[in-house]
Amino acid sequence: MSAPETLASRPGERLLARGKARLMLVSLALAGLVVTTGCGSSARATPKQTPTPTPSATPTASPTPDASDAAVLAAYQAYITAVNQADAASSSPGAWNMPALAATIINPLLQQWQSQFIQQESQGIVVEGTNTPEHPRVVSNTGTTAVVSDCLWDDAFEYYRASDGGTPAAVPSQPDWPNGGGDGIRTGFTLVSGKWMASSTISLEYGNCTGY
Repeated sequence: MSAPETLASRPGERLLARGKARLMLVSLALAGLVVTTGCGSSARATPKQTPTPTPSATPTASPTPDASDAAVLAAYQAYITAVNQADAASSSPGAWNMPALAATIINPLLQQWQSQFIQQESQGIVVEGTNTPEHPRVVSNTGTTAVVSDCLWDDAFEYYRASDGGTPAAVPSQPDWPNGGGDGIRTGFTLVSGKWMASSTISLEYGNCTGY
């Protein structure tokens, strides 16, 4: 049998061979598609992004007290302490010349205090009690002058002199007698050679701390 006849006599085998060939081509095509798709997907894949942390709010710093105001308030406390020391020494001569007064007060306020102590000494008047700052605050400060407002409390404050054989007797017509309690006061301060000094009494209301 010739070759053409052999092929012609086996049509089923020829179809089978063609079918296998087509199946192989389709498989190869699918394999290529899978590979191509995989490569393409790898190229187009979006990389995972690391979440950016949200910055936390910066804590607000606590306000720092003004250093100049703090120095003024310290000078005010030193001034009141000096007056208390002079009052405590009023039972003996020379309270008006206490070093603490000149160390914390300048004129004209210094002269006013010294004059008051000299007058009390000449009359034999003794001062007892303590002035206590309640809530002093700086209400103005230019850098060279300042004003402190306060409710100054006097504890068992009184003026007296020995009489009738040494028995203490209250002396009327004296500052803050017999009011006692809190007195509203505004004191002026001046910066002298880098040191705050009490220099004036701007206002003084006995027995009234409203607005101070």
